[in-house]
Amino acid sequence: MRRWVGASKMVSAGGPRELPAPLTTFVGRRREAAGVCARLERNRLVTLTGAGGAGKSRLAVEVATSLTSRYRDGARFVELAGLSEPLLVAHAVAAGLEVQEQAGRTLPDVLVERLRDKVMLLVLDCCEHLVEAVAQLVLPLLSACRNLRVMATSRERLGIPGEALWPVTGLATPPAQAAGTDVLEYDAVRLFVDRATAVEPGFTVTEANAAAVAEICRKLDGLPLAIELAAARTNALDAEQLSSWLDDRFRLLAWETRAPLRRHRTLDSVVEWSYALLSEPERKLFERLSVFAGAFTLDAVEAVATEEAGPACPGDLLLRLVDKSLVTVVPRHSPTRYRLLKTLRAYGLARLRRRGELGPLSAQHAAYFHDLAEQAWERFRSPHQAMWVDRLKAEHDDLRAALEWLLASHDVDGAVRLAGALASFWDLQGRYAEGRVWLERALGADRNAAAKGRVRALNGLGLLAVIQGDPERAWLSCSEAERLSRRDGDLPGLVCSLQYLGFGALLLGNPDAAVETLGESLTAALKTDDPWLVGWSYLFLAMVEVTRNDFTQAEHHGRTAFRLLCESGEPKSIAWAELTLATASWGLGDVRDARARTGEALRLFHRLDAPWGLAEVFQVTAMLAVSHQHYEQAAALFGASDTARKKSGAALLSFLKGWRAAGIAKARGELGDGRFEEARDHGRQWPPATAVLATAAELGTDPPLASPAPAEPRGTDDAPAAPPHQASLHRRGDYWALAHDGRTVHLKHTVGLGYLARLLAAPGREFPARELAAADRGTARGGPAAPDGPVSPGAGDAGPVLDARAKDAYRRRLRELAEELDEAERFHDTGRAERARVELDAVTEQLAGAVGLGGRDRRAASDSERARLSVTKALKAAVKRISVHDPVLGQHLERSVRTGAYCSYAPDPATRIGWDGGAPG
Repeated sequence: MRRWVGASKMVSAGGPRELPAPLTTFVGRRREAAGVCARLERNRLVTLTGAGGAGKSRLAVEVATSLTSRYRDGARFVELAGLSEPLLVAHAVAAGLEVQEQAGRTLPDVLVERLRDKVMLLVLDCCEHLVEAVAQLVLPLLSACRNLRVMATSRERLGIPGEALWPVTGLATPPAQAAGTDVLEYDAVRLFVDRATAVEPGFTVTEANAAAVAEICRKLDGLPLAIELAAARTNALDAEQLSSWLDDRFRLLAWETRAPLRRHRTLDSVVEWSYALLSEPERKLFERLSVFAGAFTLDAVEAVATEEAGPACPGDLLLRLVDKSLVTVVPRHSPTRYRLLKTLRAYGLARLRRRGELGPLSAQHAAYFHDLAEQAWERFRSPHQAMWVDRLKAEHDDLRAALEWLLASHDVDGAVRLAGALASFWDLQGRYAEGRVWLERALGADRNAAAKGRVRALNGLGLLAVIQGDPERAWLSCSEAERLSRRDGDLPGLVCSLQYLGFGALLLGNPDAAVETLGESLTAALKTDDPWLVGWSYLFLAMVEVTRNDFTQAEHHGRTAFRLLCESGEPKSIAWAELTLATASWGLGDVRDARARTGEALRLFHRLDAPWGLAEVFQVTAMLAVSHQHYEQAAALFGASDTARKKSGAALLSFLKGWRAAGIAKARGELGDGRFEEARDHGRQWPPATAVLATAAELGTDPPLASPAPAEPRGTDDAPAAPPHQASLHRRGDYWALAHDGRTVHLKHTVGLGYLARLLAAPGREFPARELAAADRGTARGGPAAPDGPVSPGAGDAGPVLDARAKDAYRRRLRELAEELDEAERFHDTGRAERARVELDAVTEQLAGAVGLGGRDRRAASDSERARLSVTKALKAAVKRISVHDPVLGQHLERSVRTGAYCSYAPDPATRIGWDGGAPG
């Protein structure tokens, strides 16, 4: 009996005819398993590739077990991990298939003869150290045996014709913002909990330890072997202690299991096994790549990790490391980016440190990224700002590593200059707290650092402090920058320090002092002949005049600032000018101009992914919504603004505080406390994309396009994307005309179709269910409309929320959703599966809300609840009717229409439908 432990805890108990029997539960990977099954339907050779400990063997066994019944002669499993001699590969396969040698014939010929008429799946596990020998055996077998399928696991491809690759990566890990028991939705966490309860039966994920458990899984890249090793320590360490221990990655590498093969006992030995299979040039490059903390480009490799006397083409070596699963390609990046898993990086760093090469290489790395940050600083005030923001975002982990190295190696001058160069990036990205930490550390390390670099860093610290509502710290920092600038005749540094001092005075409620300081900054800026510096002095003055309610002067300063800042072409500055002019226009009563300028600010800030700018756009839009009596939308936008501002850590702009308070008071007075808080809480929970769409809808502007993202990888046989199909829904008396793909059908009017038409006419806008229901009651003509599905109760407590017919419909829908979820997971349709889960939860909650634990009916708690139930059922019935006549449109609407207390149509790009919707009636 052979036992495997770690990520592949299985035992082969029944001889070679049996697949290994798992000793532990198979957690997650359902979509991957279904994908491999589908790939085996199309390809006769599928190789699961991935780093050691990724779970390739376990996934292969799970797939083979699920497919055994599909093959007349079953599935066979041959493990090659213990084999060291390439000449014995054929013998190992023959033994696994119970094929005897024959005198005078080669074993491959005997295998071909025995397998020629077999309908079989052959699994070859752990091929990476015998790649050439395995390929030489598999190629003739597949050529001669038409009904044979082969699934191999290897850290690199076999490289023979017809091979299809399936990369096996770590399990899904929660994002940093995931909170509470929501982390249990992720496979890596579920595996950790499953293995932890095996050694500590009382272990559970709670609100208190969820963040630490999620952090453990992220630190381990979701690698099953690493997670199992960590989970085994939960009998001695709690989750917070374990997460802290993982900061010492070399301790993790040494954790051990009792696997029979020594190279499976620790992560260190797993990595050592892969490392030993590399050529010497590959080993050198692998080690040197560990200096990168994040994803890196080929250009960075050539500049940092290539030895001067090394090979002429590091790109070839890099691609060979990718093929051997030691370097991972990061998807959807252009140019292509690569990274090392954290465990592999720890191994490489350990080897560099032992040989004394880590220090010089880290200095080379810091110099490269310092130079990159200086390039970004020079080009940040230009039309190319968005491109440089994206570049710095992609390089941020390595920029942090460079700062840490410069500080640790006492290169204070370098640290001050690098931190100062990144201040504008931290500002734009809303990373105020992190930026202040780095700037404080660099500036505090040596107060005698080179003055020019120090002025830039001091001004950067002052800017971040003033945005966070800390004018006292901003004053200290900018005052020192002002003193140094005056001493050295640094006019640009002086202008910036005076601008931030003036802005700080405004936040402290002293507009007169702000005007005096900003006037001085303008005088100095005019001497520089730099339109960007002059423009910002005027823009800060415009903000002061808005605070004073002198909107005419504010508009004058704002237009001057706008003209000058447009000369530089910098999107962020133009966006702030647009938003400031919007507030001036609003104060002057020109609401149309205010809406247009706010819409342009939305577009620019969205492209830059600037959370503070978006927070202020949401807030100004909320105030404009109040002026249009859109009180529920205003309340929701106030909530969205709160969330975006909290995310960035920015303070509320003083010149908007009074207007905000007045807008909130007006909306609250019109809605009442309950409805106002419900709408505001709803807005606080909006994801950023929803808040942007809602803002665009309220402003009456086109939704801003998403930031350009590299395309998803596609197969070589994929055709170019087709243009969106056009569809329309228009009211024609008692019927609705539904047109799509050259065909028109007519549907008898129902309220659900009316609701749907309103949603289609305003993509992205969220309609309160109460509003939809009230509009239907107000516009009804010629008697009541035909009900969509079960009759809903009217106003008041007229009866049970759900009658027997409605309960049956709910339970039927639950069964349908369960089937839909199962099908979506089989075909890896993650979006569809997630929507099915969400609706399952919602329908279950609705049914539970209407039926007590003893089976008794409950009455709707409020008009809002009755409207939600009624509108949701009507919309779902309408979509179901459309599906009968046009399944393509039905699928699109099922994916795109959201129902609940708020209903919306958010077009699903996967189904590519463009609607020309018609308002009801």
